[in-house]
Amino acid sequence: MLCDTIDAVQYDLYLTVTDLPSQTISGKAGIRFTTSCQNTGIVKLNLLQLQVDSVKSDSGQALPFTHQNDELMITLQQPVSQGDTAWVHVWYQGIPFHEAWGGFHFSGNYAFNLGVGFESIPHNLGRAWFPCADDFTDKALYDYHIRVENDKIAACGGLLRSVSTMCDGTKEYFWRSNRPVPAYLASVAIGPYVMKEAIFQGQQAEIPVTWFVRPQDTAKVAGSFANLNAIAAIYEECFGPYPFERIGFSGTALGAMEHAENIAYPHGSINGGLSDEWLYAHELSHMWFGNSVTCSSDADMWLNEGWARWCETLYREKLYNIDEAKANMRQMSHEVLRMAHLAEGGYLPLSPMPPQLTYGIHTYDKGGMVTHALRGYLGDSLFFNGVKAYLANFAYQSASSQQMRDFLSDYTGTDLNGFFDFHVFGPGFNHVSVDSFNVSPSGDEYLVEVFVKQKLKGATVPAAGCRTILAFMRSDWHTELRTITFSGWTGSAVFVLPFNPVLVMADLYEQTGDATTDNYRTIRTPGSYEFPNTWFRMEVAGIDDSAFARVTHHWVAPDALLNPVEGLRLSDYRYWSIEGIFPEGFEATGRFTYNRNNALDNTLITSPADSLVILYRKGAGYEWESVPFTRQGPWQLGVMIVSGIREGDYTLAVWDEDFVNTHNISVPGKGKLQIRPNPATTEVIISAEDLPSGNLVVTDSTGRIRDRIRELPEGSAWRLKTGSYTPGTYIVTFNGRNGIYRTAKMVIGR
Repeated sequence: MLCDTIDAVQYDLYLTVTDLPSQTISGKAGIRFTTSCQNTGIVKLNLLQLQVDSVKSDSGQALPFTHQNDELMITLQQPVSQGDTAWVHVWYQGIPFHEAWGGFHFSGNYAFNLGVGFESIPHNLGRAWFPCADDFTDKALYDYHIRVENDKIAACGGLLRSVSTMCDGTKEYFWRSNRPVPAYLASVAIGPYVMKEAIFQGQQAEIPVTWFVRPQDTAKVAGSFANLNAIAAIYEECFGPYPFERIGFSGTALGAMEHAENIAYPHGSINGGLSDEWLYAHELSHMWFGNSVTCSSDADMWLNEGWARWCETLYREKLYNIDEAKANMRQMSHEVLRMAHLAEGGYLPLSPMPPQLTYGIHTYDKGGMVTHALRGYLGDSLFFNGVKAYLANFAYQSASSQQMRDFLSDYTGTDLNGFFDFHVFGPGFNHVSVDSFNVSPSGDEYLVEVFVKQKLKGATVPAAGCRTILAFMRSDWHTELRTITFSGWTGSAVFVLPFNPVLVMADLYEQTGDATTDNYRTIRTPGSYEFPNTWFRMEVAGIDDSAFARVTHHWVAPDALLNPVEGLRLSDYRYWSIEGIFPEGFEATGRFTYNRNNALDNTLITSPADSLVILYRKGAGYEWESVPFTRQGPWQLGVMIVSGIREGDYTLAVWDEDFVNTHNISVPGKGKLQIRPNPATTEVIISAEDLPSGNLVVTDSTGRIRDRIRELPEGSAWRLKTGSYTPGTYIVTFNGRNGIYRTAKMVIGR
């Protein structure tokens, strides 16, 4: 770290930006600093691309310096002792640095900085426009003296103290920030702005609110920020009093960036509507997470960005409703579980994050999931009280993931080592499902023993202290919640309930951030019911009374076949569970989406010759069995349609293209389908040996039904003419009267 020997206490910045066409700036920076070292004779600062003209001491004496790359080394007139303070003053000028996003930008009549760069490493870009100790831990106060043309306004952090009119057609805006922040959160925005003002009544004081916007955007501010005060009040309620003196936004050509008290906000997002409300809600939350308490290094950026990402869900819950919040978190989780590891080269821990991925999907979206999971793990009372205490304890400081873990563990009395080891310091995600439960009457109560299983996605060691919330549902849908905590692959616990549950579900209300996306619906009438982010739709044909239906899309591999079948390969990536309370007369068809091209089934479906099927089991401990289905769509993308949908698990599977079994091909169980000869040419005999009466269906490689017989008597055979069949692979499915299903593969050649 370049600033190991000094700690900047205050910056006194004089910046002149009066020639926007030349895209140049000039300035003088006074840096008051202290040191923790004895007899410090060298001051190390950062300044990128700009030219240093001179450096002087506070007494005006010229000081020797070297400036190479972004390292400015200043030799002091006399060493500074431990705990003492001193000033250096740096004069500089030139064309400031910017990358595609971060740095100091010019855009027509506007100029502004963005304090971090996505491409630059280190990412901090305070150094792009003034000399500074540019890291995440060095925090200082700021005085900004910004000189601009008379038709321009300069907006910075803090409060505006004065505007001085010069005699040369310029003005100097003096802003003072009395809250210490790191250099990357210092800011300036310059342009022909119009200022709009308001007041937020905070818990402890009236907070001025300012917007600096383009003249054509002034009428749009009220509509776009209609809920700003409500969102700020939500954050105060959840996190404590607003930690700065002003809430500020400056319109910029690029954004958004959470500069303290002066958020850079895209012009296009000030559109008069609420389409980008989430964006300023995200940036505003940084005043607590990132600006007041800053991550100690870019390796811990989830403490800034993951928490802010989660706040996009929190404000929806408090401002709108829980369904809006769930939908937001569900969509984010879905994309993380589907794509993050593919986009970023693997399953990554949140900390330490490699610098090239500091601002990536894991940091933001997995970070948001883990924050959500931490809330579920602790429960609202411990979580929100703990977070308030954490923010107060580390206010205007930096903190690491370890410090958050230790503080919250001590404050809440909950050991969070297992949670942080798995979710923060380890890769991947965990998944908890209910394997089974037993109910025993006990007087007026019931003892319910629940057995759970932990699976992993992108991890190898199961979480210690794994916790999920169980929902126990009575036949009339009355539901009570209990928490189970266990370590390792499996666990169990006995719960005392005042009723006999007919369903026990893991994480019904989606609070644990695990490797599932799920949805539940109340169904009262026939129709089509979407279960968003589960790749499933239910078509209800008949219903006599209300039904409760829950669909869970598991982002882990299903349990293997109890008795492996050569050539039959189950999905290694996902499966579904259907849970519910279905009344008599409930008839529904399930539509399961398969997609080879969307990071879903690309490892399962490898070629057009693979024969895709769908399997069913009643629950854990039961064997997977084939079910009749119709397939719509080509081999890469389509829908598997299953009539008579039932409670239980469903998974996709394929018969591998290079496997041709000349005899029986069937998911195991009592009774077999026999196909002779196989491969065949013009005729085959299909026999249902040791099977009850039932239906037989023949489908081609697209899932289209080619032939069927509706009433095959018990133990009989079916002579099938195949001379008109196109050579290729076909699936024969038996649907027995007693819920017995068998599948066989039939090959027709010439």
